[in-house]
Amino acid sequence: MTINELSTRLDSILSDVPDKDFDKMCLLEDLCGVTREQLAIHPERELSEAAVNAAVKGARRRAAGYPLQYILGKWEFYGRSFKVGEGVLIPRPDTEALVEETISRLGRKYGGGILDLCSGSGCIAVTLAKELPESRVYAVELSSEAFPYLVQNVRENDAAVKMLKGDIMNGALLENFKTPDGEYMDIGCIVSNPPYLTDREMDELQKEVTFEPETALYGGNDGLKFYRVIACLWKELLKKGGLVIFEIGTEQAEDVRKILSDSGFGDIFTAPDATGGIRVIGGYLE
Repeated sequence: MTINELSTRLDSILSDVPDKDFDKMCLLEDLCGVTREQLAIHPERELSEAAVNAAVKGARRRAAGYPLQYILGKWEFYGRSFKVGEGVLIPRPDTEALVEETISRLGRKYGGGILDLCSGSGCIAVTLAKELPESRVYAVELSSEAFPYLVQNVRENDAAVKMLKGDIMNGALLENFKTPDGEYMDIGCIVSNPPYLTDREMDELQKEVTFEPETALYGGNDGLKFYRVIACLWKELLKKGGLVIFEIGTEQAEDVRKILSDSGFGDIFTAPDATGGIRVIGGYLE
């Protein structure tokens, strides 16, 4: 089968997919090694049977609602490639706003500790470690399915991230961040994109999102469970004046602002994502 013939076949399979042209090119590039330029200049080039079968299989899965990122096995975040698959949350552009605001608040010469809670694929921890090379970054993740992706992404991006598998709801986990003399490590920033979907939002998920792990999406009946625990429990690790910063859902700013204020954080701020909606909130420990 030629490049052009395969392209036409993928068009047919993906006809009902919203971003069918983008998805088709991703499948062609990643599964067949065909670039957009090759499609235009060498449409009659023959492809191997294995490449054709991989692209057709991937397109059929995509047409059935399966996430493109899982089909490709990787996705880009902040200019770097991260391995993904079933069991780990897919990195999203919204979360880049959280990283941008964290970097802006800390400054690129920041040399203290950063703790990424609910780390998932590690896209936040890895990015901060690479963008703030003088910092010390720690990542905590509970899921046995997600943790191997965290390990792999830290290794493949050559990032200086120390990883811990554990449940952030368990206060005993804080003991892992004590020095030999019993004092907490120098943690100046806690960052997190925790599960924050509500009962209603879980019931209304788009089909492709239902393939992602519920544990990475569901934040309790009101979506706020993890914010409460992090702001109340994990602030014990923060030095005075330390920053806590979260990604939030589009309607959660006021609720999380109150949680932060009630937990002893001041100078509370918000920041938008690329669409202009409030996606980030944070504050400083008083």
